Amino acid sequence: MDKKVLVEELNRLKESSNYRSLTLQNENGLNLSSNDYLGLGRDRSLREEFYRDNLPRLSSSSSRLIDGSYDEIMELERRAEEIYGKPCIMFNSGYDANSSLIETFTTKDTLILTDRLNHASIYDGIIHSKATFLRYKHLDLMNLEELLKKYSKRYTDILVISESIYSMDGDIADIERLVALKKEYNFTLMIDEAHSYGVYGYGITYNLKLVKDVDFLVIPLGKGGGSVGAMVFCEREFKEYIVNRSRKFIYSTALPPINSCWNLFILNKMNDFEERRAKLEILKNYTLKLLKENGIKTESTTHIISIVIGDNERVVKISDNMRRKGYILYPIKEPTVPKGTARFRIGLNPNITHLEIEKFVEELRDEINSVL
Repeated sequence: MDKKVLVEELNRLKESSNYRSLTLQNENGLNLSSNDYLGLGRDRSLREEFYRDNLPRLSSSSSRLIDGSYDEIMELERRAEEIYGKPCIMFNSGYDANSSLIETFTTKDTLILTDRLNHASIYDGIIHSKATFLRYKHLDLMNLEELLKKYSKRYTDILVISESIYSMDGDIADIERLVALKKEYNFTLMIDEAHSYGVYGYGITYNLKLVKDVDFLVIPLGKGGGSVGAMVFCEREFKEYIVNRSRKFIYSTALPPINSCWNLFILNKMNDFEERRAKLEILKNYTLKLLKENGIKTESTTHIISIVIGDNERVVKISDNMRRKGYILYPIKEPTVPKGTARFRIGLNPNITHLEIEKFVEELRDEINSVL
């Protein structure tokens, strides 16, 4: 690896305002970039309650197939299966879960139909698989059906992949329609609920009573769950196959017991967070109203509010200015999003007050209007 070539590429990234670096978060600023949608991860009283009854080990020290299937993780999977009505297997992250499922269960004879805006973890799994894949237009299930009509007779093994809520646009997939299409065209369905768990309780699929109809339901826990790891719900034979064939599962050290205990703690308390969810819904509606009144456009309909700014340079300047004013508002730049659609992705949580969001919208409006 030629270091000179790397330095030249890094310089090009800096020139295009696309250079990434690690920065210390300002704990005193109003955080509008966090995925802790219910505020669970930062809740001191919850942590104190948790530690009163739990003092688990800080390391599993082994993979699941050696010494890593300890009591706490097995109890978490058992309890999750009891709630969702389908076998559960834990992965260390949503990224590992998504990519591993695709790599493990597809072959060169598989056709994958993926929403164009699916997460990088899904596309990594697709790239590392031997399957053929086609993108359908974002949330356009008529386009998906056109592809199904065209290819369902050519392929006997088709995998359709969608997220429930999309983090870059804050919009929602029609899972009921996806399930209806699955029943009509007999494909395998995979749903990623990274941004709905917690905010929608056990998730949108669960609330719609469609868990049984989704072949692979992925529930990452690092966002609304205030934790780390991912639950995957699938049929028992699929779970057994993962244990035997999924490289990311077989060769990864298991999550530490403390994380599994916390995941179980939150899972069991999920129905206690209704007040938080109600406050978040009110805040979301109020924020969308304020944005409209201040001439700031968004297509979002959820607690994730996407505001497209345009190019990388402009979104970085506005972000820097907002940070100096006390707002943690990180820019989302290309190539993470398509060229010309660099944006802010606001993550709301119920701890943000109406007064804080009013002031924020005013400041953001002024910056958008002044930074051209």
